[in-house]
Amino acid sequence: MMTYNIKHGRSRRQIPGAALGPLLPVLNAVPHNSQRIEVNFLKQGCGEDKICQSNLQLKYKFHSRVDDAVFQPLPRGDDGLDVFSMSDQKGIALGISITNFPSVAAEPQRDGDDAHEAMLLISLPSTLTYASLRQYNATEKIPTCVSNQNATHVECELGNPMKRGAQFQFYLVLSTSGITLETTELEVNLELTTISEQPALAPVAARARVIMELPLSITGLPEPKQLFFSGEVRGESAMKKESDVGSPVSFNVTVSNRGQSLSTLGSAFLYLMWPYEISNGKWLLYPLKMELLSHSQHHSTCTPNPNPLSLTLEPPPRGRKKRETEQAEMSSPSLTYWKGRKNATLDCVLGTARCLLYKCPLYSFERSAVLTIWARLWNSTFLEEFAHMTSVEVIVRANISVSSTIRNLVLRDATTQIPVTVYLDPVVALTRGVPWWIILIAVLAGILVLGLLVSILWKLGFFKRAHYEKAKLPQYHAIKIPRQERQLFHEEKTGTITKKDWVTSWSGDNDGHVPVST
Repeated sequence: MMTYNIKHGRSRRQIPGAALGPLLPVLNAVPHNSQRIEVNFLKQGCGEDKICQSNLQLKYKFHSRVDDAVFQPLPRGDDGLDVFSMSDQKGIALGISITNFPSVAAEPQRDGDDAHEAMLLISLPSTLTYASLRQYNATEKIPTCVSNQNATHVECELGNPMKRGAQFQFYLVLSTSGITLETTELEVNLELTTISEQPALAPVAARARVIMELPLSITGLPEPKQLFFSGEVRGESAMKKESDVGSPVSFNVTVSNRGQSLSTLGSAFLYLMWPYEISNGKWLLYPLKMELLSHSQHHSTCTPNPNPLSLTLEPPPRGRKKRETEQAEMSSPSLTYWKGRKNATLDCVLGTARCLLYKCPLYSFERSAVLTIWARLWNSTFLEEFAHMTSVEVIVRANISVSSTIRNLVLRDATTQIPVTVYLDPVVALTRGVPWWIILIAVLAGILVLGLLVSILWKLGFFKRAHYEKAKLPQYHAIKIPRQERQLFHEEKTGTITKKDWVTSWSGDNDGHVPVST
């Protein structure tokens, strides 16, 4: 529609008596001063019906920024949202993919026409600001984007038009300087616009969950890793000092913090699941002393207190470990002793042991803290209950807990288990040997086999003496010749053979006598 008028200038006031000024033009009131004309603009890439029906599609994925041009997808949580961790991820980027393909490849005429004046409008929360754009790869082109003054609203031109079959893939790099400990979620609104027809084009909200992951780790180590039990069975009332209980053992539990001090986040506690007795109520590991030392040389006290029987503590003797190791190597029992024996595991989680929960506060915890537990193996319990076992594995568990008002605080890998293996002392194993009833059965079985063997040999005539007839055997009879009757021929110098003192002659006559010839 076109409308025309005459715009008059500002007229001056007529002075009385003055000459009449020039007359102003006027419009004819008969014809209308407005006209309607319809003009059709021809758009290319709109198909045979001359109507552009685009099919703009948007996909997104949050990434962490590893390097200037290196991005890694964020992990996805159970709720389907990407998870951004404030602890180890310094930057964040939103990977965006925009395409204009036909919705049905077999029917390209349905949609996917050129999208005229295609734009991407991005609205950022107060916790994020626009930083820059990065290519998805070297061959991808990126759109032209401009932001407002506070970098919370971004407009990207996708082309005029965005051709059929065109696509954009790029990273929208965002600054996380506005994220605080109270931030639990990030939401970026994305909206595609075009003057082409696409009725289902609606805004999209890209959401990610923010967590504060504490970079804590916990490890444990027993000393020694293998224990041996021996001695004699004694009651609890007979225990006066720690050496009366059994073999010594210690545990070192180390907690490391690679992030900021926990004092700004909340209160941290170290929990120790201590297997103090077996299922029938007998002592298992007796705790003597606990000491928690942090990086700042700050000592903490665990509750409840160890050493419930108030046994007398003793300093560890020097050279004990080396001497016990040498003794175990020298008197190690043979493999036949362990054959047929079983193993056992004493763990509170499995229900084979009962645990006492120790709570140790981690005050001013910045870098590391070490909890040392000195204990004794209750030998009497093992002699009564586990002397027939090949080995017994005792498991001590530890974990960290943080109490904080921060809702998005997450603690991972904050548990550990410390196993220690217990064996019967090799010296005791050798002296105990085979049970007496097995020896008795073996002796009786040997006597029975020996008697059976003798009986068989007797029946076969092995013990009968052989007899022979005298007539069938050759015999001889010897007579000594007196010295007076000997005829000796002796020549010492000529070498004449001397006749022997004994003369024997064999004969096979019936009387059995052998005549002697001289």
